[in-house]
Order: sequence, then C-alpha cells, then structure tokens
Amino acid sequence: MVSAVDVNTGSRRDAWLGILLVLTSALAWSTMGLFVRMVPDVDIWNVVFWRCIFGGPSIIALAMIERKRWSFEWRRTMAPAGVAITTLIATGLFSSIYSMQNTTIANGGVIYSTVPFMAAILAWVWFRERPGVSTVFCTFAAIVGVVVTVSGTVTAGGGHLKGDLAMVYVAFAIAMMTVIMRRYRDTPMLESVALACFMAAIFAFFFADPFNVPIGEMALLGLFGIITQGVALGIYTMGARRLPAAQATLLSSAEMPMAPLWVWFFFDEMPATETFVGGALVLAAILWNIVVELRAGPTAETGEAPVLHGVAGTSTKQA
Repeated sequence: MVSAVDVNTGSRRDAWLGILLVLTSALAWSTMGLFVRMVPDVDIWNVVFWRCIFGGPSIIALAMIERKRWSFEWRRTMAPAGVAITTLIATGLFSSIYSMQNTTIANGGVIYSTVPFMAAILAWVWFRERPGVSTVFCTFAAIVGVVVTVSGTVTAGGGHLKGDLAMVYVAFAIAMMTVIMRRYRDTPMLESVALACFMAAIFAFFFADPFNVPIGEMALLGLFGIITQGVALGIYTMGARRLPAAQATLLSSAEMPMAPLWVWFFFDEMPATETFVGGALVLAAILWNIVVELRAGPTAETGEAPVLHGVAGTSTKQA
C-alpha cells in the first residue's frame, strides 16, 4: 500500500523534474540569437530554409513521441483556424530571422516578451474578455518598456529600427495565434507548427541557394532548427505538464535575460542603456503578472500547460 509520504515525495520529484525541463527548454530557446550570429554571411532565405527543413521533421518526431502513434491530425490543420495559425507562424519565422539579423538580440527579446500582454489586448478586442487590473497595469508597463527600448534605436540613428519593427510583427503574430488557439481549442498545435515550417521552407527555396551554403554552416542551421524547434518545444511540453501554468511561464521567462548573454559573451554585442531600462520594465511586468496569477489560487493552479510558449517562443516561442 502506497503511503501519503511516498505520494508527496513522488509529487515533489515530479515538480522538480518539471522545473528542470522548463529551464532547459528556456536555455535551448535562448540560443536562437547565438545561432543567427554564428552564420552572419548566410542570408535570410537560406537560414529559414535549412532551419525549417530540420525543424519541421523534429516537431513531427516530437508529436509521434508525445502521442505514441504514427497518425497526424492534418485535416483539422486545414480548417480556417488552422490555416490562419499556420500562416502566422510561417510569416513569423521569416520576420524573427530578419529581426535578429537587423537589430540586437536584446532588443528583439524585450519586444518579443510582450506577447502575453499583446494577447490580452487582442482577447479583449475579439472576445470582450476583460483583463484584470494587474494585467492592465502590467500591459502598460510593458508598452512603456518597449517604447524605451525602441527609443534607443531611434536616438542612435535608427539603424536597428527595421529589425525592431519586424519583432513587433512577430510578437503580434504569436499573440494572435495564441488567441485563435484559445478560441478554437481543437486546432492541433504541433501539426500547425510543422506545416508552417514546411511552407516557409518551400517559399524560401525559390529565393535561396541552399546547396551553395558551406557544409559547416549548413550543419549549424540544422542544429538551429532541431534545438530551437523540436527539442526545445518537446522539453517544454514535458516539463509544463508537471507544473502549474503560471509557474511554467515564470520559469520559461528565464530565456529573456539569457539570450543577450550568449551574444555578449561570444560576440561582444552590448545592448544600449535604453535596452537595459526597457527590458527591466518588461521583465518586471511579466514577473509581477505571473506572481498575481500564482496567488489567485485554483484558477492559476490548473496544472495545464500554456497553449503555447515561442518559434521565439506562450509560453509562445514558435518563431
């Protein structure tokens, strides 16, 4: 007969395993900017092509492992909601690479971190789902943080402005995707992400010259796709199931400060002062909002994983 002590010990071990897995996924997602900086001479078309050629199958492998079956729900992906989600992910894949090639990794991370608040605004506009007072306050703080971050780009001559704006689109695309998936919960996420990878690869192929990419850089781009898409998403999915949604989101936000550290350490890419200030505002808003959710009790403690984490990344790092 299993004692209550054994059950509690098993639950604690499961929770600690969940924490370790989610932090590992954040570490994997944080390497996106590093991979882009490691192939500076490869254009966006070739980067997207090779990343998606390897990333798409790795996501399919994740789906097979997770569901323990060979079949996929492609038919539901072809529904209007699925087509919209696939299109948003595919365009986000291009925009995220363009952004990382044209602005600092820190700027992109700060802007992308506003996805939860952007999703709250879209849900209010679409569903009339009124956000709580704390969410409204945190959304305002996050917007101020982004304005401060982008202002550093403008005052520096606007050299990174296009990259910043591209990441604004990525954040909007992932936020919209999150809202659609909440509205149409039967839309299969993994199939949509995998299909978006294949669509992006096919489109990029017409503008790329993929077989002229050196073998070493091709291998790096393959790792880029596998690590930041299939592996990171798989590890996060396994970890988030063991934790309350708010706690999983809190832990995954560790990606935001880690991403610029990689490129600072290896490429001496130092963010502007405005990026530090804006990033601190956005990170504080994220942490405060999650703390409020954790204190809310049963609603936040469902134990369910967030619909998405982000590519980038919601948790929402799909781009």
